[in-house]
Amino acid sequence: MTPFLLVSRSAEYETRLRALLGERLAVIPGEFLTFGSESVVSRVTAEPRIALLGPVLNYEETKGLVEELTAQHPGLGLIVVREQRSDLEDWVDELVLHAVLSPDASDDTTLALLDRLADWLIANGRAGARDFDPPLALEIDDMPFVDLLDAAAGALAQNDFDSIADADRTAEPETAAPESSGPIWAFPPLESGTPTEAIAVVAPKGGQGKTTIAINLATGLAEVAPNSVVLIDADLQFGDITAALALVPERTIVDAVAEAANDEIVLKTTLTHHADGFFVVASAPSPELGDLVSPVALARLIDRLRATFRYVIVDTTPGMGEHALVALEHVTDAVFVSNMGVPSLRAMRTEFELLTTLGLMPGNRHVVVNQTDKLSGITIKDVENILGAPVDVDVPKSSAVLLASNRGVPLIHDDVRDPAARAIRSIVLRIAPGADPKRSKIQRRRRSNEPE
Repeated sequence: MTPFLLVSRSAEYETRLRALLGERLAVIPGEFLTFGSESVVSRVTAEPRIALLGPVLNYEETKGLVEELTAQHPGLGLIVVREQRSDLEDWVDELVLHAVLSPDASDDTTLALLDRLADWLIANGRAGARDFDPPLALEIDDMPFVDLLDAAAGALAQNDFDSIADADRTAEPETAAPESSGPIWAFPPLESGTPTEAIAVVAPKGGQGKTTIAINLATGLAEVAPNSVVLIDADLQFGDITAALALVPERTIVDAVAEAANDEIVLKTTLTHHADGFFVVASAPSPELGDLVSPVALARLIDRLRATFRYVIVDTTPGMGEHALVALEHVTDAVFVSNMGVPSLRAMRTEFELLTTLGLMPGNRHVVVNQTDKLSGITIKDVENILGAPVDVDVPKSSAVLLASNRGVPLIHDDVRDPAARAIRSIVLRIAPGADPKRSKIQRRRRSNEPE
């Protein structure tokens, strides 16, 4: 008998739960969610009584699992395994759950919660006493978990956010074009007089989350200017935008600045298209080839792309090297990214002073503090005092960022309700106030690299 089911991407949590429940636990790796929640549920061979969902599952995935599991297994007890975060209340309000359990909860607390939920299912006729043999015998007094049993007795009302997942189910499936028919997208003409904007994303050091911001900025701007956004990976030594987006480019920035690319048509063939409606100029395939791209060539590439695209985004090399300075000289906006580390913040202040002295500070400056954490020892006010400048956007630390990156999906389209995704969306709105589509339009589309 396997009354317990776990769907999770955490091998560590799976090992721990197996040690607690032994043969009474069935496990389906969260990687199967690539094929959809239906694929996960179809692998449930027994009749589970309690399902634990998480950790490392996003809202859309959890919602799909809840709907599929409750449809196939009425009366199932549902527990979300998730850390305490600011958006947890939204999950509780909008998903039909019985309890929320921290992945860091002790073994005693975990077993006690399972015991209490099992008792409740039995008392309400949703399970039999023998379903959980051997019984869990731990005491359950004073358990530190979020108890939602009463609230889950009836179905919770659904709201507008349901349309995010519903859109995927109700939309007619797209028919894949034959390989020989060419791309299904086209370069939209840039109307005469339309202002074009170039945005440099810069950071004083590596590891600040600069590339994540650049990718999601391109994704958000493409919602208002489909196929008229291009993202240049100008980190010529170790750029990884195509890896983060699961793209396999045929050509790179080395081809884009070559003499042959002086022809506009040839230049466009050096771009790699992403399913979310923007283009990428891939970084050099090796540091040696990256050295062939001169600062002058990068400046010229930015200017040429501005003549064709509504938005040009440049993900620069960390620091204030010659290529980064040239990029800042040829853009309208700059997004400065730093984490809450004091060394990084001081380096950013030095950057501000240098750019002001050189007269290279773009007209529109956006200061982003990434991976903010209340346990960091400093506040946003402290950050502003160190920078000598106000913070425009603070992006909270979130495991959803790494999850989206590992899956090759922009965060703002992967987990739209995550606090980090919402914060990054506000950066997009600073550049383009109209980039605030209805939530029903923000949905995870099946990527070309995902199995059908």
